[in-house]
Amino acid sequence: MNTKIEKIDDELVIKVPLKTERSNPWDENYHPEMDAIIGLIESDMDMGFCYRIDMDYKGKDDQWTDYFFKWHGDRQDFEKLCGRLSLDVIEAPKCPSI
Repeated sequence: MNTKIEKIDDELVIKVPLKTERSNPWDENYHPEMDAIIGLIESDMDMGFCYRIDMDYKGKDDQWTDYFFKWHGDRQDFEKLCGRLSLDVIEAPKCPSI
């Protein structure tokens, strides 16, 4: 990812590309654009922005990284923000209790 981190005046500014290209090791001409960032919700207390991991070349659903930015507000505000930013929101499947 081509992330830029800089100080502008009295603010830390982190620029993260919103788009990237898919790739397929068996087809070097396959490079459709995809969203690089998703909004991930694991619970009402755990949510934030993650990088999307391309799994299309294996015929699987995309995966995601750990959060690069955790949201400390409420879920409704996070979902509204993702909507304004045109980011997909994924609700992580819950693990069964043991």
